[in-house]
Amino acid sequence: MAVILTCIALTFTFYAPIYLYKRSGKIKPTKNMFENFIETDKGYPWSMNEERKKSYRKALEKKIKENRDSKI
Repeated sequence: MAVILTCIALTFTFYAPIYLYKRSGKIKPTKNMFENFIETDKGYPWSMNEERKKSYRKALEKKIKENRDSKI
């Protein structure tokens, strides 16, 4: 058991960094859920900033209008 764990530890200590370094040009970063949320955030009705409240109301009215138009 100790031999297997030693082999795994050595693999991740020495081989994995070399493998990742060689492939660093091919690895492309992706956006995570939090970054997508931040980019599409419109504000909330309980926001302290008045600009974010207005942005939220505007986005809500737009969404309501789209829903009404799609039902017609």
